[in-house]
Amino acid sequence: MLWLAKKMRIEKLAKAIDAGKGREVFFEQVHPPGREAAVDFTHATGLGVTIMGQLLRHLLFVFRLSFSKWTWCDVAFGETYEALVAGVQGAVWELGGVTAVLRSDNLSAATHELKRSGGRALTQRFKGVLDHYGMESTRSRVGDSHENGIVEKAHDLIKSALAQALVLRGSKDFTSLDAYREFVREVIERTHNRHVADRLAEERRFLQPLPSSAVPSY
Repeated sequence: MLWLAKKMRIEKLAKAIDAGKGREVFFEQVHPPGREAAVDFTHATGLGVTIMGQLLRHLLFVFRLSFSKWTWCDVAFGETYEALVAGVQGAVWELGGVTAVLRSDNLSAATHELKRSGGRALTQRFKGVLDHYGMESTRSRVGDSHENGIVEKAHDLIKSALAQALVLRGSKDFTSLDAYREFVREVIERTHNRHVADRLAEERRFLQPLPSSAVPSY
């Protein structure tokens, strides 16, 4: 029976060691209404959408409110400054107000590398857009895109909803890009935004007013 006693001592010691190990702690983020929106691009060519028979190689720009999870999407063809600004402006004018903060990863469309001190800073022209709307910028650390989780988590949900809607539609072909854009927004509205209507109504009370006009597109 000596071996059994020894086995029990080893198991007890192992449990004690395991109990003393540092455990990873997760702190739930609290997002006050009206404070933050998060933006990102996600590849969507895999949906197999075609325009008049031609495969549409594209991205989806995603704008998501951190409190209510209200979501707005647009079709884009690159992570460019023009696509970023068009997406942000399309979302806030549809929403009817702006958040205090816009969160993103370090998109080259919005930031540039700091050669001397390291890291990245906002480009002057994108900073000008945020200033126009009275928004501040927060960004994930370079190389840590997962820190933009509010919008990152939406990517798979959005593309899954679109894929299912395309199956029910019976065709992935559209007569025009505008027709596809309308389809995307209708799907997001029906499958997601309707379910957060109460929280959106609460959040709208805390949004900042829009300026008198949008930033011109050139």
